[in-house]
Amino acid sequence: MNPSEPPAWTERRLVTVIAEAVLEERLLADLRRWGVGGLTVVRAEGDPYGSRVGDLEGAFLRIESVVGAATAERVLNGLAATYLDRFKVVAYDHPVRVVRGAKYP
Repeated sequence: MNPSEPPAWTERRLVTVIAEAVLEERLLADLRRWGVGGLTVVRAEGDPYGSRVGDLEGAFLRIESVVGAATAERVLNGLAATYLDRFKVVAYDHPVRVVRGAKYP
């Protein structure tokens, strides 16, 4: 890419999952199975649905990944089928523009 040329933008989806930290290993394995390549995991504090006995401060994860539209659909459908009825999980996606779109299938 020539420094004087503007970058070539590609639209992808940013999928964000906020979930109970106890789900980390299982959730990461499922995300990989649903086609997520790279992701970011951050410990988070919050109260997405109200407190329960036993909830711990910082007991949540925020997981983000830039993916293609088909992968975003698989992830959101998989989360809905597997996690949303049984665990404290919030999931959403929105469009983002990225440089080097080929890195985000």
